[in-house]
Amino acid sequence: MNSKKYLSILILIIGTLVVKAQSQLDQQSWIDSVFASMTTEQKIGQIFMVRAFSKPDPYEASRIVSIIDSFHVGGMCFFQGNPTRQAELTNLYQSVSKVPLFIGIDGEWGLGMRFPESVMKFPKQLTLGAIADDSLIYKMGRQIAQQCKRIGVHFNFAPVVDININAENPVINERSFGEDKFYVTSKAIAYMKGLQDNGVIATAKHFPGHGDTNADSHFELPVLNHTIKRLQDVELFPFKALINEGVASIMIGHLHIPQLDDRPNRSASLSYSIVTELLRQQMGYEGLIITDAMEMKGITKHFLYGQAEVEAFLAGCDIILMPDNLPAAISMFKAYLAEGKILPSRLDESVKRILAAKYKANLHKANRIYTGAILPALNSNENVALKSLLVESALTLATDEYNVLPFEGYHTTKMMTLAIGLPLNNTFHKRLDDYHTFTHFAIKKEIPATDRQKIVMEAANHEYTIISIHDMSRSPEKGYGITKESIGLIKELATKTKVILVIFGNPYALKYFDQIPCVVVAYEDDDLFHDITAQSLFGVSAFNGRLPVTASTKYALAAGLSKNKLGTLGYSVAERVGVQSKVLDKIDNLATELISKKAAPGCVVLIAKDNRIIYNKAFGNQKYNDKLPLLADDVFDVASLTKILATTMGVMKLYDSGQIDVNDALVKYIPQLKNTNKADITIADAMSHHARLIPFIPFYTETMVKQKNKSILSSKYYRTSASKDFNIQISDKMFLKSSYIDTIWKKIYQSPLRDKEGYKYSDLGFYFMKKAIENTTKSSLDKYVDKQIYQPLGLRNTTFNPIDKIPITKIAPTEKDDYWRGQLVHGTVHDMGAAMLGGVGGHAGLFSSAKDIATIMQMLLNNGTYGGHRFFEESTVDLFTTRYYKSTRRGLGFDLQELDNATGTNMAKLASSKTFGHTGFTGTCAYADPQYNLVYIFLSNRTFPTMENNLLNKNDYRTKIQNIIYEAIGTQ
Repeated sequence: MNSKKYLSILILIIGTLVVKAQSQLDQQSWIDSVFASMTTEQKIGQIFMVRAFSKPDPYEASRIVSIIDSFHVGGMCFFQGNPTRQAELTNLYQSVSKVPLFIGIDGEWGLGMRFPESVMKFPKQLTLGAIADDSLIYKMGRQIAQQCKRIGVHFNFAPVVDININAENPVINERSFGEDKFYVTSKAIAYMKGLQDNGVIATAKHFPGHGDTNADSHFELPVLNHTIKRLQDVELFPFKALINEGVASIMIGHLHIPQLDDRPNRSASLSYSIVTELLRQQMGYEGLIITDAMEMKGITKHFLYGQAEVEAFLAGCDIILMPDNLPAAISMFKAYLAEGKILPSRLDESVKRILAAKYKANLHKANRIYTGAILPALNSNENVALKSLLVESALTLATDEYNVLPFEGYHTTKMMTLAIGLPLNNTFHKRLDDYHTFTHFAIKKEIPATDRQKIVMEAANHEYTIISIHDMSRSPEKGYGITKESIGLIKELATKTKVILVIFGNPYALKYFDQIPCVVVAYEDDDLFHDITAQSLFGVSAFNGRLPVTASTKYALAAGLSKNKLGTLGYSVAERVGVQSKVLDKIDNLATELISKKAAPGCVVLIAKDNRIIYNKAFGNQKYNDKLPLLADDVFDVASLTKILATTMGVMKLYDSGQIDVNDALVKYIPQLKNTNKADITIADAMSHHARLIPFIPFYTETMVKQKNKSILSSKYYRTSASKDFNIQISDKMFLKSSYIDTIWKKIYQSPLRDKEGYKYSDLGFYFMKKAIENTTKSSLDKYVDKQIYQPLGLRNTTFNPIDKIPITKIAPTEKDDYWRGQLVHGTVHDMGAAMLGGVGGHAGLFSSAKDIATIMQMLLNNGTYGGHRFFEESTVDLFTTRYYKSTRRGLGFDLQELDNATGTNMAKLASSKTFGHTGFTGTCAYADPQYNLVYIFLSNRTFPTMENNLLNKNDYRTKIQNIIYEAIGTQ
């Protein structure tokens, strides 16, 4: 190391030490200053934290202000109410207190634990115990710390580090990370550090360990009859580790441990041998020691008012939490001081320790809480995204003897659902409907005989029945909220159908279901758990969770199967995949603008990233001034998207199977091209628009005649009703002469070639590809791609000629045609050439919805796989979506980003050069960007009421929306 570098490092070290020393001096100076100003009464008050509420109560604020003024309390623990009101009250209470107040909360799973009606809950600790990745729990601690600080909370009484060895434990149970001391310890450390690294005091509780009790200290004093060796090996294990990792506070539990203190009814929180001798002296803990709530019956029934609080202080506790009778406790405290039972030095020691903690919590600074926009901050998409990831990681496939999950190849399988304890139309069922067509049932826990009989009969007609149990209890005494009728019904159904059981509640309930072959534990019963569990059943997320406790011999600690995700599209908030939803909100304004400017009556925008749909909105109506709003799953004529979503799919499938070679001449597959000017055109040239083909042929114009300066349909070619010779339906009461298809093909075969080499967009190449596919497969294009692609993908809205397959109300109209058809084009293809081919063209004719199109594009991003099914070889996807060697913008079928700047842009400038997709004449586009695993779909009927309306293209709305997506990703 050279001398200059050494000197720089030395200066940095010295500077750091100086800053640290100055910080310590500042802290000590503040502590000394505050301490010197305090009276004995104020010192006594510092050790007490009282219960407070933010719920509507006209007397609450004055009550707490009076307590602060009269007893100089050191802090308060808030419970039920409203977070905004709590922030307002905190500002008030801090303003009237001479010494800054500690504001605490019992927020084991975040502020949602205390504000369940207004704040999202993070998962409970037993759920977290199923997660392998402790870094996620750290992140949860960080986010909870941010929640706490936003409303002025400095102290979170979490994490619970009790090891829940006793399945009958009525008080710890789901509040514990589980029954394994190593898992509990590692996860508690992660949670603690997440809080403390982000400025909130964590509390390890309930020392010396409340996990192996069968009584609830809220009502009685539990007894823990274990040897000192057992306590050292098990209960104390996580506390030792957290002390080594710097936990700022430890809460002493209300439980009797005869091996450590054999005095009758002597709680650990009141035991000098446990608090001082064990925790302080033997374990070397120097942080804050706080009691559990002193108003709990496990304490109050054994002591007089005020006595237990003073005894807790004598035992060595620094903070007395929620005294049962504050005036009595303070009065007795003063008496003990006067009698010399409490030494002034002992009081000073705790007060200084409390002041030091307040300084570290930045209470030496005047920090008034901003009380605006609190709820959006607490319920941010970042928090929802993190909870989603936690839920995905916790879901546990406890057993799968069918080897069926996640479902793949399920599209023709009959499935039903049964929700026990939850009404129909619930989130779980709704999300399942996005992946399959189900018959849904819902029953109460008490099951009438008629309902039971009906459900059993229905189940016998379905291969799979997904049974979900809801409204469960944590209580072993209540059978975890599962009735004997429910258990009996589930077991009976398992003899009639393949049951997939999903437990939205306590994993200990698994003990009732040893005989069920397939069980998923989802741990908790809220909408996000419902949503993500439904997605996971169909392969959106992997199953990696492990049981944190033992429920039975079959369902033991760490049981659980790992199953890979299937590349299926899921649903989540944008932040789940690192995208800023606030930036995506700009799309709303742009969509509203394009509708107001009449660039289109309405549009649908879908964005998916990392296999998650993060934006899927419909704007406007199907028609202008229409009362029928456009819906996100409405169906559109996608025009030239047919080229990539149908025809190219067909060619890729045949290339995969060796039935077509893209380097072959078209004539090999279309013999009619022999002896024409197109005999030497290759498939690759045709699909990349480098075949010198003319752009299109307006076939329909030659089927019309002039009459009084107006073109009308020629009776030679059209009839108003179908017959043997006129059976090509163009639209309602419009049938083309059957033999005219031969004329169309003759015109295509005989069409001239352009003299100029190079790129020129042409529909004709895809007429040829349709013919090549049909000649090779002996099947029509629409039937071939439906069987090979659409059905295996589970698409519901993708088809040619949808008029008899999809309700007309779900199909957006395309145009009021006054130049050929003379009627509204609605449910039949807009493109004239495709219409004259019976609605099935290689270049146009397909109808689809945003989700269906996104599914196809995601399959391509997955290198040819989706839902566990391989559609194409990876090399095939790469060949067709890679820029053709002759082109600056085209692959085989797919449009890519134009590399020639002089030509102009054809998509967002921020899109990667690997982006592939296409646009459609009717106002559609679909793009996939492999670099960002991104799918963008835009659907509109900009041609309604007339295709002459070009405002969508003129104002470049599709590309502007696409640019916003990259802005939201953070691409520069």
